[in-house]
Amino acid sequence: MERVSSSHSYGESGLHLQFTPKYRRQVFRDTQIQDACRQQFVQIAKSLGIHLNAVEFGPDHTHMFVSNWKNYAIPELAQRFKGASSKRIRETLWNKIRPWRMGKSFWTDGYFYETCGSVTAESRTFYIERCQSKHWVSPITKNQSQLTNWLARKPSAL
Repeated sequence: MERVSSSHSYGESGLHLQFTPKYRRQVFRDTQIQDACRQQFVQIAKSLGIHLNAVEFGPDHTHMFVSNWKNYAIPELAQRFKGASSKRIRETLWNKIRPWRMGKSFWTDGYFYETCGSVTAESRTFYIERCQSKHWVSPITKNQSQLTNWLARKPSAL
């Protein structure tokens, strides 16, 4: 993360969010659904003026790290990310998610959040590897290596 300066403040605000599809369906085994979700997350972050540092998927959930979100409440961010991504996935990939019988919602009602301060790249890498290894057969997936590599490139900023 990097520190952000505004007219009357200077600092960093990191946030880890985790969303789960309805009934913990393993929809993210499908890379098209992952890609649509990731693209929507990128668009939302850009429209809000926040930084989307990383997005990763387990078979039945997604993790994201955002920074520079100080002007938004956590429930508002969760609602924006979940609402827009659900709409996009349902509009563009309805035939792929219909067999999962998720009802009228793509995401569960709740979410996990955790604020992150100044932490090392090593501690984040450890956390991600520990959390993701229980969700996939192999500890590091192609998608997860993206986040791990990103963290390794940014040691001084974290």
